[in-house]
Amino acid sequence: MPVRETIPLNWKYMHRPEIEEVFTPRNSKVNNEMYVKRPELEIELLRSIKGSMHTILFGESGNGKSWLYKHLFEQENIKYVVANCGNASRLGSLTEEIFKTCIPDEYRSKTSIEETKEASIKAVVADGKLSTKNKYDINKDEPLLSAFKYLASQNSKTS
Repeated sequence: MPVRETIPLNWKYMHRPEIEEVFTPRNSKVNNEMYVKRPELEIELLRSIKGSMHTILFGESGNGKSWLYKHLFEQENIKYVVANCGNASRLGSLTEEIFKTCIPDEYRSKTSIEETKEASIKAVVADGKLSTKNKYDINKDEPLLSAFKYLASQNSKTS
């Protein structure tokens, strides 16, 4: 006669979970109950970001890339921003997406100035108008460098 094992009941999981409870794509928060620890990847990611290397996470959709970095960054109290590569494709520039993501509108500087000058004269039999338009580009840091400088200044304020 086979021996049956008694499995302790956990009432919390007695109901069939909704799909949104298990898989939460694009959710801004990590579901810690569903998080799968990956110590080797966590250690590699931490070494990478604490070192002097640039770090890129890539993989198929749904593999847990977002939860991996969010979980690790939360544990280590690391501030971060996320640049959306879909927006980069739409904007035609990853640099522009990083710049727009990192620097709030109120901290962005003007890139150019346009001025229009007009003069007109009216006489009894005729009138005339003279108009000129000038555009001046302002020299500034490359957008990616500006974004990194801004992030560094924000991190030094909280350290």
